[in-house]
Amino acid sequence: MKKFPLNPVCLYEDFYQFLREIRQKYTDKPALTYFTRRGEERSFSYNQLTEQALALRESLFLRKLNGRHIAIVGENSYEWILAYLAIAASGGVAVCIDAEQPDKTIREMVLAADAQAVFASGTYLPICRPLLQNNRITGLFRLEEKEGEEDCLADLCRQGREAGTNTTGPSLSPQSTAVIVYTSGTTSTSKPVMLSHQALLHNAGNSLSYLKGQERVFTSLPFYHTYGMTSAVLATFGRGAHMLINGDLKTVMRDLHLAQPDSMCTVPLMVEAIHKGIWMNAEKSGKADDLRALLKRDKLMRKLGKNSIHPALEAVRKQAVGTLTMITCGGAHLSPDITEEFQSMGLTILQGYGITECSPLVAVNSDYCNNPESVGFVIPEMEVKIVEDEIWVRGISVMNGYYKQEELTREAMEDGWFKTGDLGYLDKNDYLYITGRKKDLIVFKNGKKISPEKVEEQLRTIPLIKEVMVYGAASGTTADDVTLAATIYPNPELSAGLSSYEVLEQLQKAVDQINADLPPYQQIQLVNIREKEFEKTASQKIKRYLV
Repeated sequence: MKKFPLNPVCLYEDFYQFLREIRQKYTDKPALTYFTRRGEERSFSYNQLTEQALALRESLFLRKLNGRHIAIVGENSYEWILAYLAIAASGGVAVCIDAEQPDKTIREMVLAADAQAVFASGTYLPICRPLLQNNRITGLFRLEEKEGEEDCLADLCRQGREAGTNTTGPSLSPQSTAVIVYTSGTTSTSKPVMLSHQALLHNAGNSLSYLKGQERVFTSLPFYHTYGMTSAVLATFGRGAHMLINGDLKTVMRDLHLAQPDSMCTVPLMVEAIHKGIWMNAEKSGKADDLRALLKRDKLMRKLGKNSIHPALEAVRKQAVGTLTMITCGGAHLSPDITEEFQSMGLTILQGYGITECSPLVAVNSDYCNNPESVGFVIPEMEVKIVEDEIWVRGISVMNGYYKQEELTREAMEDGWFKTGDLGYLDKNDYLYITGRKKDLIVFKNGKKISPEKVEEQLRTIPLIKEVMVYGAASGTTADDVTLAATIYPNPELSAGLSSYEVLEQLQKAVDQINADLPPYQQIQLVNIREKEFEKTASQKIKRYLV
């Protein structure tokens, strides 16, 4: 393994300890900022954040909801984070509900996790209200404050504050379940994952062992997903940095520029969208050739060991993402070519790899030695081994199991190892590589195998493609008699004014160019066009089983 210094990290054993210690350490430092629809800034210090979370915790004791399963349903918000922290710190289990699911599924998720109460935003209150019938839940609380309405989170905080935040409650076991999170469900229905206090908090701390944490961290990742909550929010709070959040993807770029962050946690889809936006602007302004020349020159200079950023490339970056200089990216593979171009502009992208059942982070690149082809090094307190090309993980951050699904738990675990279903390998320098999903693997009659993700990565370089899914289309009577096909959602900005035939013709020409450099079995034989975006998971991965 390559040698580089590990950063000192803060490790916490339970959420009550976490709240008390970050309050003592960071006091008046800014903890969290968000922007209203009008772009107005709302900020909270560590004192304010922890005081309100502990007051809400006290209120849960007063209502005898401490130690209970309590669901949270809503968009990203300051109040969402308060509910999560207070529930876990009271000895309860925060049930994180995927707010993008259909109404019926949201209610089913609440009930499947045995939640006795729900915190919901105004948007989701009508969806959750039927759960009060027949006492399926005993409490429903509004996350945001609204004049004239009681039983909102702010009221509970006031009640807890008036009672005094002195209830210590039973000591919390680091191994006890603090959170139930539903898996993303790219290849099947979602599963309820039980994660312990120690699993989440150690994962958040260890995520920073290989990379220097920045002072201002921006994210729009959903908090009901472990990547957004653990790797962004908890990791930032644990070291006393400033978290800047977005709760509405319609305003994400506006908020990114208003926030003026140093770093951002996001997914490849967001990075690819920014990258495509840069090139579209360059084409429209007639500067695309100049940009290509600058990037080519910078690549040559880097090979000669000269790493200074050209002012014109730095200007491109600032126009696109403002003050941002570092992105940690996970959830899917990102093209190394995109990473290299952003590096030339002064924006470092560090890829990582995680999975919900591991709290989620398993590996991440280091700013000391970044390998864009890889997802980095396995983090401390975690182990990886490769079994028949599948990645198995063992360590402190692995789940306690699937809630009330013992058979699924037994299938997923073996002697303490979690079988991820992801395919990959470790090289001689201990870099971890992901090659695809075991369930997505396409097998041909001649025995050849291919991961569709690799082909999709190449197809996404075509400007006219916004989203794409590659699959094996049946072409015979047996399961392995397939041809490689691609279903494409065209970029609406570039396809505007074109007929379906013209779009398909342009796509076919671009696909043929890519096919020319691929062996026959990896070539796309069939191209389909879809009229709307694919349904995606919280981490913006296509739900393949629905297509």
